[in-house]
Amino acid sequence: MTLALCIVFWRCAKQPEQPFSPADPANQHSYYPLSIGKWIEYTVDSVRYDFASTGGTSRDSLRTWVREEIRDTFTDNAGQLLFRIERFERQSDTLPWQLKQVLAAGRSNTQAIRTENNLRFLKLVFPVNRSTRWNGNLWIDPYLEIEVAGERIRPFTNWQYKIDELDIPAQIDAFTFDSVLVVTEVDQTNAIERRLSRSTYAKHIGLVQREQWILDSQYCNQVPPPADCLTKPWTEKAETGYILQQIITGHN
Repeated sequence: MTLALCIVFWRCAKQPEQPFSPADPANQHSYYPLSIGKWIEYTVDSVRYDFASTGGTSRDSLRTWVREEIRDTFTDNAGQLLFRIERFERQSDTLPWQLKQVLAAGRSNTQAIRTENNLRFLKLVFPVNRSTRWNGNLWIDPYLEIEVAGERIRPFTNWQYKIDELDIPAQIDAFTFDSVLVVTEVDQTNAIERRLSRSTYAKHIGLVQREQWILDSQYCNQVPPPADCLTKPWTEKAETGYILQQIITGHN
């Protein structure tokens, strides 16, 4: 599901990542660290759903190994500092890494932004607390369509970012983190759509886990609707879209 990337520039902090003391309110910035040489590796498990015109839905499962490394900095036309992130992928942990995308990220005193796949996201705002809400997709057309397995789908309708957990310990796969921040970007379900996007950040590391369910189905639009229309699991009634699980496997 790799899409073409166009880096979008924005006004961000002029200085690279600096250490923050626990007493400093800016300590929350350490959930989104940016410094040259920093890298994180993940496994990304995805399932793509493809509804055939002849009836029936195929499910295509794939595991991808991903490495994201901050390789350089550059400035935009306004003289603002950005961090260049190179994303490498491979289909086995024994194969060599292949460069797939170049991304950009930046952080100011109040915002953390990332551009990928031609889209600019407001990933975090500062300061945050358990009642913080924001429009993380304010630069994205909510009716934008993307292609998944040859089908068009609108993934970004009705997103509203919110803090679910803040400064709590967490165990994620083989890693134990003293302090994580969990952001639910969308969690909505209706008769024909399932939209879930949730990201977990660890202090001094960054993104450590991500889950997305972007699914459409016409199962409940049958006449009459099936008796199990609302209770049938989305993993079974989905016809178009994908499920994605991204988990950290290593970092520096």
